Amino acid sequence: MQQVSFSQPSSLSQTDVFVESTEQPSPPIADDFDSLTHWYLTLDDVVKLALDNSTVIRDRGGRVLTFPSAVRTTFDPAVLRSDPNLGIDASLSAFDTQFESGLVYNGGGNSVNSAFSSGQFGVFAQPETLAKLGVGRILRSGTKVSLGGVGGYDQTLAGGFYAAYGAEARHPLMRGAGTQFNQIAGPLAKPGMYRGVLISQLDHHQAQVEVEQSVSELVRDVAIVYWELFFAYQNLNAKQTALENARQAWQREQQRVAQAVSPPDVEALARQQYYSAEAGVRNAICGTIPGQTGVYNVELRLRTLMALPTCSTQLIHPAGLPLEAPLRFDWQESDALAQTKRIELRKQLSAINKRTLELKAARNLQRPQVDLIGKYRRLADDPSTATDTALFSDALQGWQVGIEYSRAVVNRRENAAVRHAHLQLCREQAIAAEQRRHISAELRTAFIELDRAYGAMQSMAHSREAAQIRLQAQSQRHAAGDVHVEEVLEAQIRATKAETEYERSLVDYNLAFIKVHSARGTLLEVMGVGFGEPTNDEFRFALNASSVFAQPNRFDLQNSGERIATPPLPAATITPR
Repeated sequence: MQQVSFSQPSSLSQTDVFVESTEQPSPPIADDFDSLTHWYLTLDDVVKLALDNSTVIRDRGGRVLTFPSAVRTTFDPAVLRSDPNLGIDASLSAFDTQFESGLVYNGGGNSVNSAFSSGQFGVFAQPETLAKLGVGRILRSGTKVSLGGVGGYDQTLAGGFYAAYGAEARHPLMRGAGTQFNQIAGPLAKPGMYRGVLISQLDHHQAQVEVEQSVSELVRDVAIVYWELFFAYQNLNAKQTALENARQAWQREQQRVAQAVSPPDVEALARQQYYSAEAGVRNAICGTIPGQTGVYNVELRLRTLMALPTCSTQLIHPAGLPLEAPLRFDWQESDALAQTKRIELRKQLSAINKRTLELKAARNLQRPQVDLIGKYRRLADDPSTATDTALFSDALQGWQVGIEYSRAVVNRRENAAVRHAHLQLCREQAIAAEQRRHISAELRTAFIELDRAYGAMQSMAHSREAAQIRLQAQSQRHAAGDVHVEEVLEAQIRATKAETEYERSLVDYNLAFIKVHSARGTLLEVMGVGFGEPTNDEFRFALNASSVFAQPNRFDLQNSGERIATPPLPAATITPR
Protein backbone atom coordinates (compact mmCIF):
# COMPACT_ATOMS: atom_id res chain seq x y z
CA MET A 1 0.00 0.00 0.00
CA GLN A 2 1.33 3.43 -0.93
CA GLN A 3 1.08 5.60 2.16
CA VAL A 4 1.16 9.37 1.95
CA SER A 5 4.19 11.02 3.51
CA PHE A 6 4.33 14.68 4.35
CA SER A 7 7.48 16.79 4.24
CA GLN A 8 6.43 19.06 7.11
CA PRO A 9 7.15 17.09 10.28
CA SER A 10 6.03 19.93 12.51
CA SER A 11 2.57 19.94 10.93
CA LEU A 12 1.92 16.33 11.89
CA SER A 13 3.80 16.17 15.17
CA GLN A 14 1.86 13.98 17.56
CA THR A 15 3.35 15.87 20.51
CA ASP A 16 2.35 19.29 19.21
CA VAL A 17 -1.09 18.29 17.99
CA PHE A 18 -2.65 15.80 20.33
CA VAL A 19 -1.13 16.39 23.75
CA GLU A 20 -3.37 18.85 25.58
CA SER A 21 -1.95 20.65 28.55
CA THR A 22 -3.96 20.82 31.72
CA GLU A 23 -4.16 24.58 31.31
CA GLN A 24 -5.20 25.71 27.84
CA PRO A 25 -4.36 29.22 26.70
CA SER A 26 -7.12 31.80 26.70
CA PRO A 27 -9.10 32.32 23.49
CA PRO A 28 -7.30 34.80 21.22
CA ILE A 29 -8.58 38.31 20.61
CA ALA A 30 -8.21 40.43 17.51
CA ASP A 31 -5.08 42.16 18.80
CA ASP A 32 -3.38 38.76 19.29
CA PHE A 33 -3.62 37.83 15.61
CA ASP A 34 -0.13 38.98 14.61
CA SER A 35 1.49 37.26 17.61
CA LEU A 36 -0.02 33.82 16.88
CA THR A 37 2.05 31.16 15.13
CA HIS A 38 0.60 30.12 11.77
CA TRP A 39 0.35 26.37 11.30
CA TYR A 40 0.35 25.73 7.54
CA LEU A 41 -1.56 22.60 6.52
CA THR A 42 -2.62 21.21 3.17
CA LEU A 43 -6.08 19.74 2.73
CA ASP A 44 -4.54 16.26 2.82
CA ASP A 45 -2.91 17.07 6.17
CA VAL A 46 -6.24 18.23 7.60
CA VAL A 47 -8.13 15.17 6.34
CA LYS A 48 -5.47 12.83 7.70
CA LEU A 49 -5.59 14.43 11.15
CA ALA A 50 -9.40 14.38 11.15
CA LEU A 51 -9.45 10.66 10.27
CA ASP A 52 -6.80 9.82 12.85
CA ASN A 53 -9.07 11.31 15.52
CA SER A 54 -12.36 9.95 14.17
CA THR A 55 -13.39 7.53 16.92
CA VAL A 56 -16.48 9.73 17.23
CA ILE A 57 -17.29 10.86 13.72
CA ARG A 58 -18.00 14.54 14.02
CA ASP A 59 -20.17 16.89 11.99
CA ARG A 60 -20.56 20.63 11.61
CA GLY A 61 -23.92 20.61 13.38
CA GLY A 62 -22.67 19.38 16.76
CA ARG A 63 -25.13 16.47 17.06
CA VAL A 64 -22.96 14.93 19.76
CA LEU A 65 -24.57 17.37 22.20
CA THR A 66 -28.14 17.49 20.91
CA PHE A 67 -28.59 13.92 19.58
CA PRO A 68 -25.74 11.76 20.96
CA SER A 69 -27.59 8.56 20.08
CA ALA A 70 -27.54 9.56 16.41
CA VAL A 71 -23.77 10.07 16.32
CA ARG A 72 -21.77 7.36 14.57
CA THR A 73 -18.54 5.98 15.99
CA THR A 74 -15.97 3.54 14.68
CA PHE A 75 -17.11 1.11 17.39
CA ASP A 76 -20.65 0.74 16.01
CA PRO A 77 -20.10 -2.29 13.72
CA ALA A 78 -18.20 -4.16 16.46
CA VAL A 79 -20.89 -3.26 19.00
CA LEU A 80 -23.59 -4.71 16.77
CA ARG A 81 -21.56 -7.79 15.91
CA SER A 82 -20.98 -8.59 19.58
CA ASP A 83 -24.62 -8.02 20.57
CA PRO A 84 -25.68 -11.17 22.49
CA ASN A 85 -29.17 -11.03 20.96
CA LEU A 86 -28.77 -9.50 17.50
CA GLY A 87 -25.12 -10.09 16.59
CA ILE A 88 -23.62 -12.58 14.15
CA ASP A 89 -22.22 -14.74 16.95
CA ALA A 90 -25.64 -14.75 18.62
CA SER A 91 -27.18 -16.09 15.41
CA LEU A 92 -24.50 -18.76 15.02
CA SER A 93 -24.92 -19.84 18.64
CA ALA A 94 -28.23 -21.48 17.76
CA PHE A 95 -26.21 -24.19 15.96
CA ASP A 96 -23.76 -24.74 18.80
CA THR A 97 -23.50 -28.17 20.39
CA GLN A 98 -25.25 -28.31 23.76
CA PHE A 99 -23.91 -30.38 26.65
CA GLU A 100 -26.06 -31.65 29.53
CA SER A 101 -25.28 -33.70 32.61
CA GLY A 102 -26.84 -34.37 35.99
CA LEU A 103 -26.79 -36.53 39.10
CA VAL A 104 -29.95 -37.13 41.15
CA TYR A 105 -30.61 -39.23 44.29
CA ASN A 106 -34.23 -40.12 45.01
CA GLY A 107 -34.64 -40.41 48.74
CA GLY A 108 -38.29 -41.31 49.00
CA GLY A 109 -40.29 -43.59 46.76
CA ASN A 110 -40.56 -44.06 43.06
CA SER A 111 -42.61 -41.46 41.24
CA VAL A 112 -44.49 -42.09 38.05
CA ASN A 113 -44.18 -39.53 35.22
CA SER A 114 -41.31 -37.87 37.04
CA ALA A 115 -38.86 -35.44 35.50
CA PHE A 116 -36.87 -38.37 34.21
CA SER A 117 -39.83 -39.73 32.30
CA SER A 118 -39.68 -36.76 29.92
CA GLY A 119 -35.96 -37.21 29.24
CA GLN A 120 -34.07 -39.07 26.57
CA PHE A 121 -35.23 -42.58 27.39
CA GLY A 122 -38.73 -42.21 28.89
CA VAL A 123 -38.40 -44.20 32.09
CA PHE A 124 -41.76 -44.53 33.84
CA ALA A 125 -40.45 -44.38 37.41
CA GLN A 126 -37.38 -42.68 38.77
CA PRO A 127 -34.70 -44.97 40.22
CA GLU A 128 -32.93 -44.26 43.46
CA THR A 129 -29.75 -42.95 41.82
CA LEU A 130 -29.63 -41.40 38.35
CA ALA A 131 -26.68 -39.94 36.41
CA LYS A 132 -27.19 -38.61 32.91
CA LEU A 133 -24.83 -37.27 30.24
CA GLY A 134 -25.71 -36.10 26.74
CA VAL A 135 -24.92 -33.79 23.82
CA GLY A 136 -27.17 -32.39 21.14
CA ARG A 137 -27.20 -29.78 18.43
CA ILE A 138 -29.24 -28.36 15.56
CA LEU A 139 -27.70 -28.83 12.14
CA ARG A 140 -27.74 -26.12 9.47
CA SER A 141 -30.43 -28.06 7.63
CA GLY A 142 -32.72 -27.78 10.67
CA THR A 143 -32.22 -31.37 11.79
CA LYS A 144 -32.07 -31.83 15.57
CA VAL A 145 -29.82 -34.63 16.78
CA SER A 146 -28.93 -35.76 20.30
CA LEU A 147 -26.85 -38.49 21.85
CA GLY A 148 -26.68 -39.46 25.52
CA GLY A 149 -26.54 -42.04 28.22
CA VAL A 150 -27.88 -42.74 31.72
CA GLY A 151 -26.65 -44.87 34.55
CA GLY A 152 -26.97 -45.44 38.27
CA TYR A 153 -28.04 -47.87 40.95
CA ASP A 154 -31.53 -49.07 41.92
CA GLN A 155 -32.20 -52.34 43.63
CA THR A 156 -35.95 -52.30 43.24
CA LEU A 157 -36.37 -51.31 39.57
CA ALA A 158 -33.09 -52.40 37.98
CA GLY A 159 -31.93 -55.02 40.39
CA GLY A 160 -28.64 -53.23 40.98
CA PHE A 161 -26.43 -51.11 38.72
CA TYR A 162 -27.71 -50.14 35.30
CA ALA A 163 -26.52 -48.15 32.22
CA ALA A 164 -28.09 -47.29 28.88
CA TYR A 165 -27.37 -45.14 25.84
CA GLY A 166 -29.43 -43.78 22.98
CA ALA A 167 -29.84 -41.29 20.16
CA GLU A 168 -32.64 -39.26 18.61
CA ALA A 169 -33.03 -37.31 15.34
CA ARG A 170 -35.83 -35.04 14.14
CA HIS A 171 -35.64 -33.75 10.56
CA PRO A 172 -38.14 -31.16 9.22
CA LEU A 173 -39.47 -31.86 5.75
CA MET A 174 -41.46 -28.67 5.12
CA ARG A 175 -41.66 -25.91 7.71
CA GLY A 176 -38.18 -25.02 8.99
CA ALA A 177 -36.45 -27.26 6.45
CA GLY A 178 -33.39 -26.36 4.45
CA THR A 179 -30.02 -24.69 5.02
CA GLN A 180 -31.12 -21.41 3.41
CA PHE A 181 -34.11 -20.98 5.71
CA ASN A 182 -32.10 -21.70 8.84
CA GLN A 183 -29.41 -19.24 7.77
CA ILE A 184 -32.07 -16.60 7.14
CA ALA A 185 -34.39 -17.07 10.11
CA GLY A 186 -32.61 -19.40 12.48
CA PRO A 187 -33.88 -22.74 13.86
CA LEU A 188 -36.05 -21.04 16.50
CA ALA A 189 -37.78 -18.68 14.09
CA LYS A 190 -41.37 -17.56 14.49
CA PRO A 191 -43.51 -15.53 12.08
CA GLY A 192 -42.13 -11.99 12.13
CA MET A 193 -39.01 -12.94 14.14
CA TYR A 194 -36.09 -13.78 11.85
CA ARG A 195 -32.59 -13.70 13.37
CA GLY A 196 -30.52 -15.97 11.17
CA VAL A 197 -26.87 -15.40 10.37
CA LEU A 198 -27.65 -13.90 6.93
CA ILE A 199 -29.93 -11.30 8.51
CA SER A 200 -27.26 -10.51 11.10
CA GLN A 201 -24.60 -10.17 8.42
CA LEU A 202 -26.78 -7.71 6.50
CA ASP A 203 -27.36 -5.68 9.68
CA HIS A 204 -23.61 -5.67 10.33
CA HIS A 205 -22.91 -4.59 6.75
CA GLN A 206 -25.47 -1.83 7.09
CA ALA A 207 -23.72 -0.59 10.24
CA GLN A 208 -20.45 -0.49 8.30
CA VAL A 209 -22.09 1.44 5.46
CA GLU A 210 -23.54 3.93 7.95
CA VAL A 211 -20.06 4.52 9.39
CA GLU A 212 -18.73 4.96 5.84
CA GLN A 213 -21.48 7.48 5.16
CA SER A 214 -20.57 9.41 8.30
CA VAL A 215 -16.90 9.38 7.30
CA SER A 216 -17.81 10.65 3.84
CA GLU A 217 -19.81 13.47 5.40
CA LEU A 218 -16.88 14.23 7.74
CA VAL A 219 -14.44 14.43 4.80
CA ARG A 220 -16.88 16.63 2.90
CA ASP A 221 -17.34 18.93 5.90
CA VAL A 222 -13.59 19.12 6.48
CA ALA A 223 -12.99 20.05 2.83
CA ILE A 224 -15.76 22.67 2.89
CA VAL A 225 -14.56 24.28 6.12
CA TYR A 226 -10.96 24.15 4.89
CA TRP A 227 -11.80 26.22 1.81
CA GLU A 228 -14.02 28.48 3.88
CA LEU A 229 -10.97 29.14 6.06
CA PHE A 230 -8.97 29.84 2.92
CA PHE A 231 -11.58 32.45 1.97
CA ALA A 232 -11.51 33.89 5.49
CA TYR A 233 -7.79 34.55 5.14
CA GLN A 234 -8.18 35.97 1.64
CA ASN A 235 -11.01 38.18 2.88
CA LEU A 236 -8.78 39.34 5.72
CA ASN A 237 -5.98 40.14 3.30
CA ALA A 238 -8.37 42.19 1.17
CA LYS A 239 -9.58 44.04 4.25
CA GLN A 240 -6.01 44.70 5.38
CA THR A 241 -5.14 46.05 1.93
CA ALA A 242 -8.21 48.30 2.07
CA LEU A 243 -7.10 49.51 5.51
CA GLU A 244 -3.65 50.40 4.19
CA ASN A 245 -5.13 52.22 1.18
CA ALA A 246 -7.52 54.11 3.45
CA ARG A 247 -4.63 55.03 5.75
CA GLN A 248 -2.61 56.44 2.87
CA ALA A 249 -5.56 58.45 1.59
CA TRP A 250 -6.26 59.80 5.08
CA GLN A 251 -2.64 60.83 5.57
CA ARG A 252 -2.64 62.71 2.28
CA GLU A 253 -5.82 64.52 3.26
CA GLN A 254 -4.33 65.39 6.67
CA GLN A 255 -1.38 66.96 4.93
CA ARG A 256 -3.65 68.89 2.59
CA VAL A 257 -5.78 70.18 5.46
CA ALA A 258 -2.61 71.27 7.26
CA GLN A 259 -1.56 73.07 4.08
CA ALA A 260 -5.04 74.64 3.76
CA VAL A 261 -5.44 72.97 0.38
CA SER A 262 -8.41 70.76 1.35
CA PRO A 263 -11.38 71.50 3.66
CA PRO A 264 -11.60 69.60 6.98
CA ASP A 265 -14.80 67.77 6.04
CA VAL A 266 -12.97 66.01 3.23
CA GLU A 267 -10.36 64.81 5.71
CA ALA A 268 -13.22 63.60 7.92
CA LEU A 269 -14.56 61.55 5.00
CA ALA A 270 -11.16 59.87 4.56
CA ARG A 271 -10.94 59.31 8.33
CA GLN A 272 -14.40 57.73 8.36
CA GLN A 273 -13.32 55.31 5.61
CA TYR A 274 -10.17 54.42 7.55
CA TYR A 275 -12.03 53.52 10.72
CA SER A 276 -14.65 51.60 8.76
CA ALA A 277 -11.82 49.63 7.14
CA GLU A 278 -10.30 49.05 10.59
CA ALA A 279 -13.60 47.62 11.82
CA GLY A 280 -13.71 45.47 8.71
CA VAL A 281 -10.31 44.00 9.58
CA ARG A 282 -11.45 43.15 13.12
CA ASN A 283 -14.61 41.55 11.75
CA ALA A 284 -12.53 39.56 9.25
CA ILE A 285 -10.36 38.28 12.10
CA CYS A 286 -13.01 37.50 14.70
CA GLY A 287 -16.13 37.16 12.55
CA THR A 288 -19.58 38.58 13.01
CA ILE A 289 -22.47 36.73 14.62
CA PRO A 290 -24.82 36.48 11.62
CA GLY A 291 -22.25 35.09 9.20
CA GLN A 292 -19.52 33.65 11.44
CA THR A 293 -17.03 34.06 8.61
CA GLY A 294 -14.02 35.40 10.51
CA VAL A 295 -10.69 33.58 10.64
CA TYR A 296 -11.12 32.71 14.32
CA ASN A 297 -14.64 31.33 13.85
CA VAL A 298 -13.89 29.22 10.79
CA GLU A 299 -10.59 28.01 12.22
CA LEU A 300 -12.44 26.88 15.35
CA ARG A 301 -14.93 24.92 13.25
CA LEU A 302 -12.04 23.20 11.49
CA ARG A 303 -10.36 22.47 14.82
CA THR A 304 -13.59 20.91 16.06
CA LEU A 305 -13.82 18.62 13.05
CA MET A 306 -10.16 17.64 13.55
CA ALA A 307 -10.66 17.03 17.30
CA LEU A 308 -7.87 19.45 18.18
CA PRO A 309 -7.69 21.54 21.36
CA THR A 310 -10.13 24.45 21.25
CA CYS A 311 -7.54 27.08 22.24
CA SER A 312 -3.95 27.10 21.06
CA THR A 313 -1.12 29.47 20.28
CA GLN A 314 -1.08 28.02 16.77
CA LEU A 315 -3.52 29.18 14.12
CA ILE A 316 -4.32 26.78 11.29
CA HIS A 317 -3.55 28.35 7.92
CA PRO A 318 -4.42 26.64 4.58
CA ALA A 319 -1.28 25.89 2.59
CA GLY A 320 -2.90 24.31 -0.45
CA LEU A 321 -4.02 26.15 -3.56
CA PRO A 322 -7.60 25.86 -4.84
CA LEU A 323 -8.42 24.48 -8.27
CA GLU A 324 -8.82 27.15 -10.96
CA ALA A 325 -8.77 25.10 -14.17
CA PRO A 326 -12.05 24.47 -16.02
CA LEU A 327 -13.41 21.01 -15.21
CA ARG A 328 -16.09 19.10 -17.08
CA PHE A 329 -17.88 15.91 -16.05
CA ASP A 330 -19.75 13.55 -18.36
CA TRP A 331 -23.41 13.53 -17.33
CA GLN A 332 -24.26 9.96 -18.37
CA GLU A 333 -21.25 8.51 -16.63
CA SER A 334 -21.74 10.62 -13.53
CA ASP A 335 -25.39 9.59 -13.23
CA ALA A 336 -24.46 5.92 -13.66
CA LEU A 337 -21.79 6.27 -10.96
CA ALA A 338 -24.21 7.98 -8.61
CA GLN A 339 -26.75 5.18 -9.05
CA THR A 340 -24.16 2.57 -8.03
CA LYS A 341 -21.74 4.33 -5.67
CA ARG A 342 -23.97 6.54 -3.56
CA ILE A 343 -23.89 5.25 0.00
CA GLU A 344 -27.59 5.95 0.51
CA LEU A 345 -28.49 3.58 -2.33
CA ARG A 346 -26.06 0.93 -1.14
CA LYS A 347 -27.61 1.09 2.30
CA GLN A 348 -31.10 0.88 0.83
CA LEU A 349 -30.07 -2.09 -1.32
CA SER A 350 -28.97 -3.85 1.84
CA ALA A 351 -32.42 -3.15 3.33
CA ILE A 352 -34.09 -4.58 0.20
CA ASN A 353 -31.98 -7.74 0.41
CA LYS A 354 -32.96 -8.12 4.05
CA ARG A 355 -36.68 -7.77 3.27
CA THR A 356 -36.33 -10.28 0.42
CA LEU A 357 -34.82 -12.84 2.78
CA GLU A 358 -37.53 -12.18 5.36
CA LEU A 359 -40.20 -12.81 2.72
CA LYS A 360 -38.60 -16.16 1.88
CA ALA A 361 -38.58 -17.11 5.56
CA ALA A 362 -42.20 -16.05 6.03
CA ARG A 363 -43.31 -18.20 3.10
CA ASN A 364 -41.50 -21.18 4.56
CA LEU A 365 -43.31 -20.73 7.87
CA GLN A 366 -46.63 -20.92 6.01
CA ARG A 367 -46.04 -24.60 5.42
CA PRO A 368 -47.23 -27.28 7.84
CA GLN A 369 -44.83 -28.80 10.36
CA VAL A 370 -43.88 -32.22 8.98
CA ASP A 371 -41.03 -33.92 10.85
CA LEU A 372 -39.38 -37.24 10.23
CA ILE A 373 -38.35 -38.68 13.62
CA GLY A 374 -36.22 -41.58 14.74
CA LYS A 375 -35.17 -42.84 18.19
CA TYR A 376 -32.91 -45.63 19.37
CA ARG A 377 -32.08 -46.71 22.97
CA ARG A 378 -30.31 -49.74 24.38
CA LEU A 379 -28.98 -51.10 27.66
CA ALA A 380 -25.24 -51.20 28.02
CA ASP A 381 -25.45 -54.89 29.06
CA ASP A 382 -27.86 -57.74 28.44
CA PRO A 383 -31.30 -57.01 29.88
CA SER A 384 -32.34 -58.87 32.95
CA THR A 385 -34.99 -61.55 32.57
CA ALA A 386 -36.28 -61.16 36.08
CA THR A 387 -39.96 -60.41 36.26
CA ASP A 388 -39.61 -57.52 38.65
CA THR A 389 -37.06 -55.76 36.42
CA ALA A 390 -38.52 -56.51 32.99
CA LEU A 391 -40.56 -53.32 32.89
CA PHE A 392 -37.48 -51.25 33.66
CA SER A 393 -35.43 -53.00 31.01
CA ASP A 394 -38.12 -52.57 28.36
CA ALA A 395 -38.30 -48.83 29.11
CA LEU A 396 -34.59 -48.43 28.35
CA GLN A 397 -34.52 -50.42 25.10
CA GLY A 398 -36.12 -50.11 21.71
CA TRP A 399 -36.34 -47.94 18.62
CA GLN A 400 -38.91 -45.74 16.88
CA VAL A 401 -39.34 -44.36 13.37
CA GLY A 402 -42.20 -42.16 12.34
CA ILE A 403 -43.53 -38.92 10.99
CA GLU A 404 -45.36 -36.08 12.73
CA TYR A 405 -47.65 -33.49 11.13
CA SER A 406 -49.13 -30.33 12.62
CA ARG A 407 -50.38 -26.92 11.48
CA ALA A 408 -52.85 -24.22 12.42
CA VAL A 409 -56.24 -24.75 10.82
CA VAL A 410 -56.62 -21.15 9.57
CA ASN A 411 -52.89 -20.28 9.48
CA ARG A 412 -53.85 -16.67 10.18
CA ARG A 413 -50.61 -15.54 11.82
CA GLU A 414 -48.39 -17.09 9.16
CA ASN A 415 -50.43 -15.55 6.32
CA ALA A 416 -50.23 -12.15 8.00
CA ALA A 417 -46.44 -12.53 8.29
CA VAL A 418 -46.13 -13.16 4.56
CA ARG A 419 -48.31 -10.16 3.75
CA HIS A 420 -46.33 -8.01 6.16
CA ALA A 421 -42.98 -9.07 4.70
CA HIS A 422 -44.24 -8.45 1.15
CA LEU A 423 -45.45 -4.94 2.04
CA GLN A 424 -42.15 -4.12 3.72
CA LEU A 425 -40.28 -5.24 0.61
CA CYS A 426 -42.51 -3.09 -1.61
CA ARG A 427 -41.94 -0.13 0.71
CA GLU A 428 -38.15 -0.46 0.57
CA GLN A 429 -38.22 -0.80 -3.23
CA ALA A 430 -40.39 2.32 -3.55
CA ILE A 431 -38.00 4.25 -1.30
CA ALA A 432 -35.05 3.12 -3.45
CA ALA A 433 -36.78 4.34 -6.62
CA GLU A 434 -37.49 7.71 -5.01
CA GLN A 435 -33.89 7.94 -3.80
CA ARG A 436 -32.66 7.43 -7.35
CA ARG A 437 -34.77 10.32 -8.57
CA HIS A 438 -33.53 12.58 -5.80
CA ILE A 439 -29.93 11.62 -6.47
CA SER A 440 -30.30 12.48 -10.17
CA ALA A 441 -31.83 15.82 -9.22
CA GLU A 442 -29.05 16.48 -6.70
CA LEU A 443 -26.42 15.62 -9.31
CA ARG A 444 -28.01 17.95 -11.85
CA THR A 445 -28.05 20.76 -9.27
CA ALA A 446 -24.35 20.12 -8.58
CA PHE A 447 -23.59 20.27 -12.32
CA ILE A 448 -25.40 23.60 -12.65
CA GLU A 449 -23.61 24.99 -9.60
CA LEU A 450 -20.21 23.94 -10.96
CA ASP A 451 -20.89 25.69 -14.26
CA ARG A 452 -22.22 28.80 -12.51
CA ALA A 453 -19.29 28.96 -10.10
CA TYR A 454 -16.72 28.69 -12.87
CA GLY A 455 -18.42 31.35 -14.99
CA ALA A 456 -18.74 33.66 -12.00
CA MET A 457 -15.07 33.11 -11.13
CA GLN A 458 -14.02 34.08 -14.64
CA SER A 459 -16.19 37.19 -14.60
CA MET A 460 -15.00 38.24 -11.16
CA ALA A 461 -11.38 37.80 -12.24
CA HIS A 462 -11.96 40.39 -15.00
CA SER A 463 -13.86 42.59 -12.55
CA ARG A 464 -10.99 42.46 -10.05
CA GLU A 465 -8.46 43.34 -12.74
CA ALA A 466 -10.52 46.32 -13.87
CA ALA A 467 -11.05 47.51 -10.28
CA GLN A 468 -7.31 47.34 -9.57
CA ILE A 469 -6.52 49.37 -12.68
CA ARG A 470 -9.10 51.96 -11.67
CA LEU A 471 -7.79 52.13 -8.09
CA GLN A 472 -4.19 52.49 -9.19
CA ALA A 473 -5.05 55.29 -11.61
CA GLN A 474 -7.19 57.15 -9.09
CA SER A 475 -4.53 56.83 -6.39
CA GLN A 476 -1.91 58.29 -8.71
CA ARG A 477 -4.19 61.17 -9.65
CA HIS A 478 -5.00 61.83 -6.01
CA ALA A 479 -1.34 61.87 -5.08
CA ALA A 480 -0.79 64.42 -7.87
CA GLY A 481 -3.77 66.46 -6.68
CA ASP A 482 -5.80 65.94 -9.85
CA VAL A 483 -8.90 64.28 -8.28
CA HIS A 484 -10.88 64.60 -5.08
CA VAL A 485 -10.58 62.03 -2.33
CA GLU A 486 -14.17 60.91 -2.84
CA GLU A 487 -13.25 59.27 -6.14
CA VAL A 488 -10.26 57.52 -4.57
CA LEU A 489 -12.32 56.25 -1.68
CA GLU A 490 -14.98 54.96 -4.06
CA ALA A 491 -12.29 53.21 -6.11
CA GLN A 492 -10.95 51.62 -2.92
CA ILE A 493 -14.40 50.31 -2.00
CA ARG A 494 -14.90 48.89 -5.47
CA ALA A 495 -11.47 47.27 -5.48
CA THR A 496 -12.00 45.69 -2.07
CA LYS A 497 -15.42 44.41 -3.07
CA ALA A 498 -14.12 43.03 -6.37
CA GLU A 499 -11.22 41.27 -4.61
CA THR A 500 -13.51 39.74 -1.99
CA GLU A 501 -16.06 38.61 -4.59
CA TYR A 502 -13.34 37.02 -6.71
CA GLU A 503 -11.96 35.05 -3.76
CA ARG A 504 -15.50 34.05 -2.83
CA SER A 505 -16.18 32.84 -6.38
CA LEU A 506 -12.89 30.88 -6.38
CA VAL A 507 -13.86 29.12 -3.16
CA ASP A 508 -17.39 28.53 -4.46
CA TYR A 509 -15.90 26.82 -7.51
CA ASN A 510 -13.90 24.44 -5.34
CA LEU A 511 -16.92 23.80 -3.11
CA ALA A 512 -18.98 23.04 -6.22
CA PHE A 513 -16.29 20.57 -7.31
CA ILE A 514 -16.55 18.84 -3.92
CA LYS A 515 -20.35 18.78 -4.13
CA VAL A 516 -20.25 17.18 -7.59
CA HIS A 517 -18.10 14.34 -6.31
CA SER A 518 -20.31 14.04 -3.24
CA ALA A 519 -23.34 13.72 -5.52
CA ARG A 520 -21.51 11.19 -7.72
CA GLY A 521 -20.53 9.08 -4.71
CA THR A 522 -16.80 9.39 -5.54
CA LEU A 523 -15.74 11.87 -2.85
CA LEU A 524 -13.73 9.39 -0.78
CA GLU A 525 -11.92 8.23 -3.91
CA VAL A 526 -10.84 11.68 -5.07
CA MET A 527 -9.80 12.56 -1.52
CA GLY A 528 -7.69 9.39 -1.26
CA VAL A 529 -9.59 8.01 1.72
CA GLY A 530 -9.90 4.26 2.23
CA PHE A 531 -9.95 1.66 4.95
CA GLY A 532 -7.36 1.96 7.68
CA GLU A 533 -5.50 -0.81 9.47
CA PRO A 534 -8.07 -3.46 10.53
CA THR A 535 -8.73 -3.95 14.22
CA ASN A 536 -11.03 -6.23 16.16
CA ASP A 537 -12.98 -3.42 17.75
CA GLU A 538 -12.95 -0.50 15.33
CA PHE A 539 -13.89 0.14 11.71
CA ARG A 540 -11.10 2.54 10.74
CA PHE A 541 -10.51 4.85 7.81
CA ALA A 542 -7.28 6.54 6.72
CA LEU A 543 -5.78 8.70 4.00
CA ASN A 544 -4.17 6.06 1.79
CA ALA A 545 -3.36 8.26 -1.22
CA SER A 546 -2.98 11.91 -2.12
CA SER A 547 -6.14 13.78 -3.01
CA VAL A 548 -6.80 15.49 -6.35
CA PHE A 549 -6.00 18.83 -4.72
CA ALA A 550 -2.45 17.53 -4.26
CA GLN A 551 -2.35 15.81 -7.68
CA PRO A 552 -3.60 18.18 -10.38
CA ASN A 553 -2.18 15.82 -13.03
CA ARG A 554 -4.97 13.36 -12.32
CA PHE A 555 -7.12 15.26 -14.80
CA ASP A 556 -6.87 14.81 -18.55
CA LEU A 557 -5.95 18.08 -20.30
CA GLN A 558 -7.55 18.46 -23.72
CA ASN A 559 -6.25 20.56 -26.60
CA SER A 560 -8.82 23.23 -25.79
CA GLY A 561 -7.31 23.70 -22.35
CA GLU A 562 -10.37 22.23 -20.66
CA ARG A 563 -9.66 19.61 -18.03
CA ILE A 564 -11.84 16.52 -18.23
CA ALA A 565 -12.74 14.83 -14.96
CA THR A 566 -13.86 11.66 -16.76
CA PRO A 567 -13.12 8.77 -17.15
CA PRO A 568 -13.44 8.17 -13.42
CA LEU A 569 -10.55 9.20 -11.25
CA PRO A 570 -8.37 6.30 -10.03
CA ALA A 571 -9.65 4.74 -6.87
CA ALA A 572 -7.67 5.21 -3.69
CA THR A 573 -5.46 2.37 -2.56
CA ILE A 574 -7.46 0.52 0.07
CA THR A 575 -6.03 -1.66 2.75
CA PRO A 576 -7.96 -4.96 2.67
CA ARG A 577 -9.74 -5.88 5.83
